[in-house]
Amino acid sequence: MHAIEVFKVSKQFVKEGFFRKRYFYALKDVSFSVKKGEIFGLLGPNGSGKTTLIKILLGLMEADEGRIRVLGANIPKELNKIKHKINVVFARGGVYWNLTLEENLRIFGKIYRVKNLEERIKELLDVFELKDRAKVYADKCSTGELMRLKLARALLNEPKVLFLDEPTIGLDPAIALKVREFLQKLNRIEKTTILLTTHYMHEADMLCKRVGIIFEGRIIAIDTPRKLKRKLRKENIVEMDVRGIKSEIIERIKLVEGVRGVVFEEEQEELRIILDDLDTLDEILRILKKNRVKFYSVHVEEPTLEDVFLYLTGRGLE
Repeated sequence: MHAIEVFKVSKQFVKEGFFRKRYFYALKDVSFSVKKGEIFGLLGPNGSGKTTLIKILLGLMEADEGRIRVLGANIPKELNKIKHKINVVFARGGVYWNLTLEENLRIFGKIYRVKNLEERIKELLDVFELKDRAKVYADKCSTGELMRLKLARALLNEPKVLFLDEPTIGLDPAIALKVREFLQKLNRIEKTTILLTTHYMHEADMLCKRVGIIFEGRIIAIDTPRKLKRKLRKENIVEMDVRGIKSEIIERIKLVEGVRGVVFEEEQEELRIILDDLDTLDEILRILKKNRVKFYSVHVEEPTLEDVFLYLTGRGLE
């Protein structure tokens, strides 16, 4: 039984140009389904259509083409039948800044007509470690506290389907890990169906039973993280610690025969390359030496979802 069904959904937007309007597809022929009790991830870079799709699934925006069913209801036509069974967390917005955390939960609880509201508020403040911050105004809270508040708010009505749009964006690693662990627990105990959008590969890897990779409005692959990564097993993934590399050298490496993808992580100064054959590494090292790029370690890595995305699209997720 499927909790979410999406069939050939397309959405166009208009961009005003200097001389004429330009039409572009935010989504094009998107199809997938999510089983009841599954955590399904949409993995893609910013601007790939993830948030547009979430808004269409929630009835906040209409698709130009295609069909959508959530918990058996046609969206947006039959949204009223199931809206008490769903909820959403967007990375931005969804908070009354001039109310305390407790007051935020209370006002949303009344909107959702939650029974035993005060008891539920205390329970969620405790779960998300916000008890000590309950009387603090939202505009005085950190990004991590606000995201935990939004998750608490989204769980007030005990939804059967939870939509999460970039739920850990901007959080420090420790808080992000806590949020992910809570979502795993929620799914395991309450059997809540979760549709998660993210551009963090490790988040999708940790949480999702299946992942749909979305790029420029199209789903280009759907499978379990393990099976997606297994597709690259026959490839060779090399990671190097480099210093002083310039963008033109990276572009030169991309043109080497046998190189399937290159991504450079600036913060860690790591160069990650997908090769058809390890023999190609000799040519890459020659280019680095010729351009006086220092490299301190070279090692072969297991494939990640980032590598899968790079392999399929030719560009990195970030």
